[in-house]
Amino acid sequence: MYFYSYGESCVMTERNSAALDDTDIAILQLLQTNCKMSIQEISQEVGKGISAVHARIKALENAGVIRQYTALLDPTKLSRPTLAFVLIRVRYRAPGERGVLSQREFCKEIAQHPLVQDVHVLSGDYDVLLKIRAKDIEEINHFIVDFLREMPAVDRTLTMFAMDSYLESMELRKLSMPR
Repeated sequence: MYFYSYGESCVMTERNSAALDDTDIAILQLLQTNCKMSIQEISQEVGKGISAVHARIKALENAGVIRQYTALLDPTKLSRPTLAFVLIRVRYRAPGERGVLSQREFCKEIAQHPLVQDVHVLSGDYDVLLKIRAKDIEEINHFIVDFLREMPAVDRTLTMFAMDSYLESMELRKLSMPR
């Protein structure tokens, strides 16, 4: 999608969603830092009119560049201080099952579990990576033994507990204009 500027407002077309300018990047960086900023505050920061900033934000939302606005919660204050990453090797043919097990369906099913924060399909020795937040190691143990390993598609797991975290972010850092 391309942005075409008409005075202070902009319009996106269906060509290339990577056509962002410096103002768009500045708006995105401000929203990542604080999505509760008012359009007036954003317009002052980027030096553009309120209507132009509003139009740009709407265009970014409609193009799917901005997927959603959310609050980041402190897991330690909500009884989920224990962080673990679980690697899973998928068994594509389960004993007694007909046909091939779907990795996509497997990932969708796992993603529904309340302890799971992230599900990623990988290349390499393991097929799936999970990010888990729980109240303690015992809760993660129950998740792995009583839920995960009971699934026919799970061949092997490897669990790693985070001892300390120095950066945990949803932010896309150092945004720049695509070339």
